[in-house]
Amino acid sequence: MQRSYACALFCVLASAGCAASGASSGESEGGSSGAAGTFAGSAGSTAGSGGSAAGGAGGSATSGSAGMSGGGAGTAGSAGASGSAGASGGAAGSAASSGSGGSAAGSAGTSGSGGATGGNAGAGAAGSAGAAGSAGAAGSAGAGGSGGGKPPGTAQAGDVTVDPGKTHQVVDGFGEADVWQGSSSTAMQTLLWDPVNGIGLTLLRVGIDGTSGQPNIMGAAGYADGQACVKFNGSACKVWAAPWSPPANMKDNNNVNNGGHLNTQSYAAWAKVLAAFPAFYKSHGGVDLYALSAQNEPDFTASYQSCLFNASQMVAWINVLGPALAALNPPVKVLAAEPDNWGNLWGGDGYGPAIVADSSASSYVGPIATHDYGGTSAGTYGRPTPPTNNTHHVWETECTPGDTGPITTATMIYAAFATGGANAWHYWWTQQFVPNVNSPPPQVYAVGNFSKFVRPGYYRVDVSGAPTPSGSNPLVVAFANPPDGTVAIVVVNGGGARNVSFFVGGTAWPASVTPYVTTTSSKLAAGTPITVNGARFSASLQAQSVTTFVGKP
Repeated sequence: MQRSYACALFCVLASAGCAASGASSGESEGGSSGAAGTFAGSAGSTAGSGGSAAGGAGGSATSGSAGMSGGGAGTAGSAGASGSAGASGGAAGSAASSGSGGSAAGSAGTSGSGGATGGNAGAGAAGSAGAAGSAGAAGSAGAGGSGGGKPPGTAQAGDVTVDPGKTHQVVDGFGEADVWQGSSSTAMQTLLWDPVNGIGLTLLRVGIDGTSGQPNIMGAAGYADGQACVKFNGSACKVWAAPWSPPANMKDNNNVNNGGHLNTQSYAAWAKVLAAFPAFYKSHGGVDLYALSAQNEPDFTASYQSCLFNASQMVAWINVLGPALAALNPPVKVLAAEPDNWGNLWGGDGYGPAIVADSSASSYVGPIATHDYGGTSAGTYGRPTPPTNNTHHVWETECTPGDTGPITTATMIYAAFATGGANAWHYWWTQQFVPNVNSPPPQVYAVGNFSKFVRPGYYRVDVSGAPTPSGSNPLVVAFANPPDGTVAIVVVNGGGARNVSFFVGGTAWPASVTPYVTTTSSKLAAGTPITVNGARFSASLQAQSVTTFVGKP
């Protein structure tokens, strides 16, 4: 949560500048049966002439006519068997340039050859030739190509390349904390959770006050906002909870404040209190919890409710709390470890590696989480990258950017996803995020540049050719939705006005993109759609702006 030293550092840092081609087979219905009879009529024993092989383009050939009597020496040849269907009506038409279907009907099938033996051999003269097989029917049209059937374009010098075919982490969502807030208005709920009329957050963090030895919530607004999150987002909404301190009598400092440690002999008792919270929350708000944090900021001694765990203590604690939460119906995941500083997740105190290395603790943990304070927060462009052996989603679960403008907040989100491997991102609490619902600060809409257009299930995709991150260079991070090909490119421009050009790789580039711009005076303002030609488009960026370009094939 917010601390004076962190805010001071943030201000200093922020000032530094924070199809497939139409390739489905599409064969004609006259297709594979086109092996026609080999001859319209085979010869009689002496000189019967062959049946004509005149079957026309694909389709079924008629039978060869009967062989005539060979001068009486033999009986009439029996009727030639029907020529089987002509060969296939041609391969499918290739995809039209727009990928909407095969460009033309498949070409006609090869001719069906004549009917089979025109007459079985007679003893006398040859039977006459069997009649030619009739023309086969035309091949049916090729199957339509998918929407991604466009030809790939060519990048030009200076383009920022976005490649939807190279995916990174999936997006779980964006959210904030509803802690120590007594109520939530309808206007606030619409602004926060509605993806159409608001910014479409999908993650809600609520606080657990268990200092009495019984489960309770830190602020009743968490009930109403949980309901609103589900109302607007359905199953994409995830509500989770975090404790600040056990009861004083369970800690070695006998105080809910000023850090202290959970006594080992109290692990089971505290786990029981926390495991009762999901049912408590649902009884008041009607919403199931997705996860429960092992501890808020276990690396920070605060003057308010707090509790300390080192990495080995955290693992031991998870191995007690985890089974208690897993036994619930529905089961609840452990979220851990939520250190104050991202540097303490994978380095420093090393909570993340300790959890990953313990197979038991790791099995109970869903997201591995961190806050974003300290030296890797506002004004910087990188975050510690997860190790390659990590299989957990990474959630950033709290930050306070230090100002209410759009650039600092958007820069922190950019860094979390582009370098920190984050699957989810949270602001701190509602009171600071939206001080006045009737006049939300620009930071709200800067979060909306991500949360409104980058929905749960999207993937971060590869970006190359972007300028080196700095306070004056645009920061570019891109996302795509594989099922429908939607691309969302977010550009954080902390410098002056400038032009930028983009190239979208692959064959599913959008037909056009619409820019949505946030500045100190614009609130996700929709601009004029920009046509994408040959997978390329150019745009003008406003100074000190956050712009999301959204388009689909």
